Amino acid sequence: MFFGLVTSLGAMGINVGALVTGLGLTGFALGFALKDALSNLLAGAMILIYRPFQHGDRIKVKTFEGKVVEIDLRYTTLKGDAAQYLVPNSLMLSNPITIFPS
Repeated sequence: MFFGLVTSLGAMGINVGALVTGLGLTGFALGFALKDALSNLLAGAMILIYRPFQHGDRIKVKTFEGKVVEIDLRYTTLKGDAAQYLVPNSLMLSNPITIFPS
């Protein structure tokens, strides 16, 4: 539909080069801005589907270690000895995870 609109505007003699360039730059900027959020969302879906760890498991990823309290689409919540950590799911999916025996 968009291509038809641009083509018809071009056929009427309107210069659509600036419009196409502006839309392309806007799409690039939005994609770059949403990259991390979408990465965490997709990684969260993968974790929820494949279930490499579950609630109550004690895990370590990078420098974060603790008991899994909650798994959602953006973050996995770990309860450590001294603090509670919200670990982005993209970090969980792209780094080795150590699961300690119960």
